[in-house]
Amino acid sequence: MSTETDRVLSIPGTSNLRDIGGYPTSDGSEVVRQRVFRSEALVAPGGPASYSFYDRSQDHRYRGLGLRTVIDLRSAVEISRAPTAWAEATGARLCEIPINEGGEGADTNYVGMLLTGELERFDAEALGRFYLDLLERQGQNWGRAYRLLTDPGCLPALVHCAAGKDRTGVFIALLLSSLGVADNLVAEDYALTGILRPNRIDAYADRFLAAGRDPDIARALFESPAEAMLSMLEQLSEHYGGAQGYLRQEAGVTQEDLDAVRRNLVRGSSS
Repeated sequence: MSTETDRVLSIPGTSNLRDIGGYPTSDGSEVVRQRVFRSEALVAPGGPASYSFYDRSQDHRYRGLGLRTVIDLRSAVEISRAPTAWAEATGARLCEIPINEGGEGADTNYVGMLLTGELERFDAEALGRFYLDLLERQGQNWGRAYRLLTDPGCLPALVHCAAGKDRTGVFIALLLSSLGVADNLVAEDYALTGILRPNRIDAYADRFLAAGRDPDIARALFESPAEAMLSMLEQLSEHYGGAQGYLRQEAGVTQEDLDAVRRNLVRGSSS
């Protein structure tokens, strides 16, 4: 898989901004480009170093995305510490749908458990389990985000969390899978974050070494291994019959909602 793709959008200061369009669906259609984007958080200069920083000199590039909606999936704590600048930068409406797991200051603190030895290792299999748990605990919030895309007036939309990896990755995987994109392509889209934001564990390596722990025990937590997403999708298929079944059963999404999202995001769809 190469980053030499027109899905990846180059705006100075960002590293994980991309268009999720262009993927083929199971019926031979295609996900429409420039309708949904995914990204890491963009915050005001001076915020946490792990974020990308808003650069007013790039306003024409931000506005060029044509966004109408920004969906921030970070926890309330993360948002209060570093409010998103994506809405200001683009002029889009901001919708905050806090998922209190998966980021700094969130309820799930795997880094802390690894540092203390409470958790011995966090691998791709554990990451896949975490994603499935995240789906089962946060169903109504995933449904809220999904239903925003039923309104064509909300599009184009940009979805982000902190790094654009876990919460954004889970949501975009749900979305693409519900549209009929094959599991391997969904997993490739997810794994692209690891290429665009490589070696994220390095920023935490000193903390692990100081605790007498090998940073490699947490590497999967900071990467985006395709097998983690494939595991999540397989579990969705086994337990719910796939992404659409999950959305209907656990996220409060109706068949009418699914059809509306498909009309908005799939080229040639007659649903």
